[in-house]
Amino acid sequence: MGRLQLPRWLEDVGVWTRRAVLTVLAVVVVAGIGALSVRSPMEGALAGAVLLALGFAAIDLGYLAVLCLPATFLMARAGGALSISDLVLFGAFVPAALLVVREEAGELRPLVWLAIVYQASLVPTLALNPYKANVIEWVHELVLVLGALVIGWVIGWQGRARLALSLYLVMAVAIGVCASVTALATFASSGRFEPVYLPGLHKNLIGNALAFATVLTYARPAWLRWNPRWAGAAMVVCLSGCLAAQAKQALVSVVVGILIVSLRSRRLGLRGWFMVAATVPLSYFVWQVVSEQLSSSNNFNSAHQRLTWYDRSIEIWDQSPLFGVGLRWWYTARFPDTGFQPPNVELEMLSSAGVLGLAGLVTLTIGAMLWLRTLSPAYGTIAIAIIAMRFTQGQFDLFWVAGMSSFPWLVTGIAVGALARSRHAEESTATVPSPEPARARTA
Repeated sequence: MGRLQLPRWLEDVGVWTRRAVLTVLAVVVVAGIGALSVRSPMEGALAGAVLLALGFAAIDLGYLAVLCLPATFLMARAGGALSISDLVLFGAFVPAALLVVREEAGELRPLVWLAIVYQASLVPTLALNPYKANVIEWVHELVLVLGALVIGWVIGWQGRARLALSLYLVMAVAIGVCASVTALATFASSGRFEPVYLPGLHKNLIGNALAFATVLTYARPAWLRWNPRWAGAAMVVCLSGCLAAQAKQALVSVVVGILIVSLRSRRLGLRGWFMVAATVPLSYFVWQVVSEQLSSSNNFNSAHQRLTWYDRSIEIWDQSPLFGVGLRWWYTARFPDTGFQPPNVELEMLSSAGVLGLAGLVTLTIGAMLWLRTLSPAYGTIAIAIIAMRFTQGQFDLFWVAGMSSFPWLVTGIAVGALARSRHAEESTATVPSPEPARARTA
């Protein structure tokens, strides 16, 4: 029996009915999010982010991975100890893991094993210090490193590296413009350049994020296909915003990133030599600011406060030198007057996971850079630079924080995935048989 054929006008009615229902549903959802935003801006933003993620997932699960790059700016808490950036990363991890093509992920495997070694180095402090925040942070760092690597690889493998990093760059440029304008407005009213804080964005977050964007646009890997002029303009804006934030660790990391990219480039050119030369005044500016703070009688400025926290962190580490007192110990009430996260990566790891945990992190960081050094510089250089930048930032700032801690591993995964995609395309082209030459006609 054949399928019942409906009249054309009835089919049109069905189509328009579906469109009307979807339109009404969309209006209701948007109105609901708007009403929620009035009552609680954070819950409204979270609901909007979830709706956007579901929309992308309905199109293609791979787009969830792309959202992780711009989400690194979303550091606001979504409830509990997790930020919006964390939730996006967690949500994209499982779908990304299902999209990994094992046969093509050869360059990713050593990085995955290094991440596993690091996580294993934290197990003793989990066993010796049983409390909730300890376990949560262990899972958190697993996703920040291993999850970010997998997510990044899927982005690169699916050919969405340009889209993902361009979204990040657009947000960085917008923040750079706002930071620069704010700094100029402050100078016009007070006659002094003060560190810039934007709504929901600490000066250190602004500085670190724009530092990454500055070096990304300076390196401008060919596989991103960024327009040189637009990338150059974006670099200037991001560097200006980084200077406006006056985040010293970010400026030092810019120097490190530019030097790594420049030293691994065979041809520097005029632009390259100019950027290398620019690292000198940047370094002098940081040295001058730190010297002024250390010589100041204000014992509560950032430099003196860090020295105080360093001493207290060493005292806590001394209680368990080998295994540490537990991850996120500053969230517990075990130690009086310790409501701070150590602003130094070595002291954070030593106090949290002891010598064993620090050894695991050094193995992960150095091992990853050594492995990336064996890959094509067109792909490995930018990943090495971003990892080194983050480690540099961690010498003077909080290291394990959402967004900024996952970004280096997202970029590393993207670079490795893009390399796998390029190699696969070349192999596919090489295996395509060339057409046989036409036989000459015989007379």
